[in-house]
Amino acid sequence: MEFSNEELKKLLKYIRNAKDQAQELHEAMIDIETYGEVDHDGMPVVNSLELKEDITDMENLIRKIERHLSVKAD
Repeated sequence: MEFSNEELKKLLKYIRNAKDQAQELHEAMIDIETYGEVDHDGMPVVNSLELKEDITDMENLIRKIERHLSVKAD
C-alpha cells in the first residue's frame, strides 16, 4: 500500500496529536500510580509502562515518516 505525501502529512499530524495526548495521559497516570490509587483488586488503576511504550512507538513512527517525506522531497 502506497501513501501520497499529503496522506503521510495528515498521518504525521494525527500521530503527533495522539502522542501529545498520550504524554499528557502518561503524566496523569504517573500521578495516579504515585499516590497509590488502586482498583477493587488492589492493582494500580493504570499502567504507565504500557503507555510509555506506545509513546516511544509513536515517536519512532513520526521520525520514520518525516525521513520518508524528506527523501521524497529531494
